[in-house]
Amino acid sequence: MRPEVQAFVADGPLPDWDASEEEIDRRVEQLEAIPKPVTGEEARALVSCFGPDDCYGVAGPCCTSSRPAQTPS
Repeated sequence: MRPEVQAFVADGPLPDWDASEEEIDRRVEQLEAIPKPVTGEEARALVSCFGPDDCYGVAGPCCTSSRPAQTPS
């Protein structure tokens, strides 16, 4: 698993609505630093950080960027 994914997962679930703007920005920057596409293992690890609260839309980009890499047919 790449270090960018490990760092994001190590910080745990995304904060709730009452988190500071700085904390949300920090987590967004972490997420955006993850090179795409992610592997299946990385996608499973990333999913563990998302709960019922999408943290002001942070989950939206992740849902489209965490699809595992396609292997050519």
